[in-house]
Amino acid sequence: MAVHGGNTEEIARKYKLNPSEIIDFSANINPLGISENVKKAMIDAIDKVVKYPDITYFDLKNSIGEFEKINTRNITLGNGAAEVIFNIVRALKPKKALLPAPTFSEYEEAILSIDGEIEYYNLKESKNFNLDNEFIGNIKNNIDIVFICNPNNPTGVLTTNEFIKKVLNKSILTNTIVVIDESFLDFVKDNKEYSSNKLLNDYENLIIVKSLTKFFAIPGARIGYGLCSNKEIMDKINKILVPWSINVIAAEGITKGLTEKQYIKKSIEYIEDEKEYLYSALKQIKYLYVFEPSVNFIMFKILTNLDLKGELIKRKILVRSCDNYIGLDNSFYRVAVRTREENNKLIAELKHILFDK
Repeated sequence: MAVHGGNTEEIARKYKLNPSEIIDFSANINPLGISENVKKAMIDAIDKVVKYPDITYFDLKNSIGEFEKINTRNITLGNGAAEVIFNIVRALKPKKALLPAPTFSEYEEAILSIDGEIEYYNLKESKNFNLDNEFIGNIKNNIDIVFICNPNNPTGVLTTNEFIKKVLNKSILTNTIVVIDESFLDFVKDNKEYSSNKLLNDYENLIIVKSLTKFFAIPGARIGYGLCSNKEIMDKINKILVPWSINVIAAEGITKGLTEKQYIKKSIEYIEDEKEYLYSALKQIKYLYVFEPSVNFIMFKILTNLDLKGELIKRKILVRSCDNYIGLDNSFYRVAVRTREENNKLIAELKHILFDK
């Protein structure tokens, strides 16, 4: 099983802490928390658990269709974005995948689960981990599927539509499926500019994966979805879906959440402000090299020999070490953008730890 952020219960047991006292910078969840309307919808849905969920998820799919401006037949659902990724791989059975490195680990886990082969393209720190034309050159006839995380997790790098079009055009020639994971894109201020949604009708080799529960601050509820205009691909995915994979409470919460225009607008604005605040402060801290962020998390490199995660957990702050990402090591860390009070706490503790060296 891959290592992920957000494991406060496990960390609390290990260090004998109260999990409620840990400030979790390791999971990239909306710092504004769950909206009151979403919470009410989920509480009200308790009465519905005495029956099975609607196996077609009619209301949920219609809400997503309206939100994405897409026909519901082009939507596939999953119990989180990770399940959608596994469903795609299980349905299409790619023999070989091309993955940039570093990137989200579940692409690798999904491919390995069907005994597929993986070719890694190592992103260069000297180029701030941006994809380049050399990556496109690695898309050959033996590559069945390509995964691109946009923005990348953990680097935060955004990939332009122009570059993704180049990837898609090359992939048509090699009969390669391209999966664009936009799980964090809704947090980006200009998200529509970077979304591949507008390319779906022109490219039948394109699948988009999205997460909902991060943005609406209900990661324990688990909902993700995929978008694709290719009927043959969608039929293959739908054949392997587990029925009733999304519980009724999560479905009702997200159906309501997608109508919360003010909450969505406020969240994007708040995160944009806090991202710039935290980025500016981190850049001033001795022994840190901070990569420019685009989204609700920031990656940095520590320029001295120190177990920063261990030092911070002593202060009841949990950050994400990037040492398990291919292409990174234990000098790289990722922190979520949280509230001003929490961000200030992180900044103060980092200064205390690093200025005392």
